Amino acid sequence: MEHNPKLVSSEVAALWGAYMQNTMVNGILQHFNSVNEDAESTDLIQSAINNCDYVVKEVIRIFEKDNHAIPIGFTQEDVNLKAGRVYSDLFTLRYIKYMAAVGTAAAAAFLEVLARSDVREFFSTTSQLFMELYNNACELLLKKGAFIRSPTIPPMEKAEYLQSETFLSGLIGKYRPLTAIELAHISKNTETNSIGRTFVSGFSQVANSPEVRKFMERGTEIAAKHETVFREILIKDGVPLPSSWDSTISKSIDPPFSDKLMMFHTLSLNEVSVAGYGAAVGASVRKDLGGDYTRLVAEILQYGDDGVKLMIDNRWLEQPPQNVDREALRNRRV
Repeated sequence: MEHNPKLVSSEVAALWGAYMQNTMVNGILQHFNSVNEDAESTDLIQSAINNCDYVVKEVIRIFEKDNHAIPIGFTQEDVNLKAGRVYSDLFTLRYIKYMAAVGTAAAAAFLEVLARSDVREFFSTTSQLFMELYNNACELLLKKGAFIRSPTIPPMEKAEYLQSETFLSGLIGKYRPLTAIELAHISKNTETNSIGRTFVSGFSQVANSPEVRKFMERGTEIAAKHETVFREILIKDGVPLPSSWDSTISKSIDPPFSDKLMMFHTLSLNEVSVAGYGAAVGASVRKDLGGDYTRLVAEILQYGDDGVKLMIDNRWLEQPPQNVDREALRNRRV
């Protein structure tokens, strides 16, 4: 007997999220493509757009097959291709590298909760596409001498076991040196905040709504503060600071994106930060780092909550798929 299983909740969530993210990123990339002046980046930008198009078309195909409503997502109405440049071409490359890494990780993470073969095949292909895009972006950044590397540490002289619990908390008034994994997370989260700070700083300049501009200004301040926290940890540990990521922003005030798209993108970056901090807490054995991450997570969670309220007030936040409200159905019969 042929078995045709319907989509389960985890599959619907993965597909819906992929549609929202890729229609949003596609709009960003279209603007970058329209203002791009770097011939070496043309193929990479087009590849990124093609990836987004593939994801969107496949989600539509799977949803239509199961009679699921297609999300609204983001359309050409959310992008103004006549608007001038806001960000540099180098920032475009770093954005593609960053979002390709996020896309690869998200697609791979969802595989664990997918059962239907066509959905698993789709996310497997998606992960491969974005992994290839990530590697191509890395190669181009390396070629341009613009790849920002994590801090270096001396080679280990020998492998050995720990002999003291001071490894967890350090001596009084002093902490032990950072481990390689702790350094890796600090570097990654510094980059996340740098990307976010540059984006929301530009958003605050071009947004139409005064409320949105104010929200973006607050985001810029939070991201800058978090970058400073991470850099100070490196300084105290005597670790050479990595070069700053490019954050050049033009003087343009003509919005290339709708306020709705900019708000959604900011909240998406916020979610990535929360996930990154959570992973760092699990991997950071030094107790002071756990305290720092916990404090910073609380701040960005509050920022994200305020952003959701702002989007709801403006009717910009699309309702995600959810279970049936049985109580509401019962009340309708009263």
